[in-house]
Amino acid sequence: MFDSTGTRGTSGVRTGGPVHAGDHSSRSTFGAIVFSAELVALVAGAAVGALLVGPVPAVAVGAATLVGLLLAGRRAWRFHPLVLADLPAIALVVAVPTLLVEVALPALGLAGRSAALLVGAIVFLLLVAARFGAFAVIRSRRRAGRDALHALVVGCDDAGVRLGHSLDCNPEYGVEVVGYVDDDRPLLADLGPKLGSVESLPELVQEHRIELVLVAFGAHPDDHVVDAIRDLGDAPCDVYVVPRMYELNQHSGATELIDGVPVAKLRRPAFRSPTWRLKRVVDVVVAGIALLLVSPALAVIAAAVRRETGPGIIFKQERIGLRGKPFTLYKFRSLQLAAGEGDVRWNIDTDTRLGPVGKFIRATSLDELPQLFNVLKGDMSLVGPRPERPYFVERFNETIPGYRYRHRVPVGLTGYAAVNGLRGDTSIHQRAHYDNLYIESWSLWLDVKIAIWTVQQLIPRRTPEAVLPVPNPPALTEAPAEGADVDDSPTRETHRTS
Repeated sequence: MFDSTGTRGTSGVRTGGPVHAGDHSSRSTFGAIVFSAELVALVAGAAVGALLVGPVPAVAVGAATLVGLLLAGRRAWRFHPLVLADLPAIALVVAVPTLLVEVALPALGLAGRSAALLVGAIVFLLLVAARFGAFAVIRSRRRAGRDALHALVVGCDDAGVRLGHSLDCNPEYGVEVVGYVDDDRPLLADLGPKLGSVESLPELVQEHRIELVLVAFGAHPDDHVVDAIRDLGDAPCDVYVVPRMYELNQHSGATELIDGVPVAKLRRPAFRSPTWRLKRVVDVVVAGIALLLVSPALAVIAAAVRRETGPGIIFKQERIGLRGKPFTLYKFRSLQLAAGEGDVRWNIDTDTRLGPVGKFIRATSLDELPQLFNVLKGDMSLVGPRPERPYFVERFNETIPGYRYRHRVPVGLTGYAAVNGLRGDTSIHQRAHYDNLYIESWSLWLDVKIAIWTVQQLIPRRTPEAVLPVPNPPALTEAPAEGADVDDSPTRETHRTS
């Protein structure tokens, strides 16, 4: 794992020192030109509307449309800035606020019928004209050699060579191809330099201040490319991918065409978006309310655990969290373990030392309730990959593809893998796959869905899973066998210990 100087740590993913590429100046210029033209169009539309139907409907439609434009975006950098592609979005952005104003103002006696509709029509026409003007300016700047983004082409097969050649020969795309990346793939001498292998992609992005990465096909295995793109971390570059069997691609708004080759832009990792900050707010609010609501249950469980297991009702254990950093996880003690036993023990569900209280709180996941304090402290989130012990993290990082990338986000009380049935003796490969799907597809609504699915599986008490052979505890010098892990209910960590 990379630390602040770019070295690797426990979890095998970047912990700090983000890969810095370009300064976003060209992308910012694109957005600034478009937005400036939109503002001019809005002001002009409101002014014309005020002369024709009065200031109230003109200002109302202009302000409402401005809010719609800010929310809708559509000012992101593109290879092909085409007005026709934006017409449906512009029409929607203008139509919705215009209709709202058209309903509200006459009802309040502030304007006559159709006044807002007339202003909306004027604003729409001026916004379309503004887009034509803005895109003309952008294309002119590109032809003059300005605002070109630095790009790397990953893959030197036919599609990659075609992309690179087209971008070099057509300055209106606004891209300068710095070089090519592939594993042992020769290039034509006049095409461009082969800068390195796919494994070196993060370093090449930093070294050459790359702002675009275009992934085609080549000698590299696909899983190497996936790892390299994930290793880009916080690099401020956009990634475009040529889809498999692209000749059959049905061109849509999700893709752009470069010399007939479709490229689809990958969504930036959600944990780099402003919305991600809301996740922490939700965690604190929900965990705080939950602790207040379950405080009587916490007191009862604590008393029962103290009576059955003796002193020390809270079990503390080191786990690996965000960016591979260790933290202390809390839960109610199920039984007394020997020193160090819980660090390498697969699970204790079949341990004869478990008493009635221990069995009950484990079967109902009530032993996990103290982890709400971990959420408040910031060690964990309500939803995320389940945390694991350092002993197993080190071994899974070495043997399970994609496992190390689970630590790009905070670990959680419940997770996408767990609610999809990946509990108990199930494949760790699949758990890592689902955890990474969660990370790369994250949204607040996905967190809500996972929380609902978790409750559905706990209330009523979920049906016990099939009993599979329980593996022997691994020796300290051995890596655990794949698929031989233990019960991991939606609120239970992998390889349960006391």
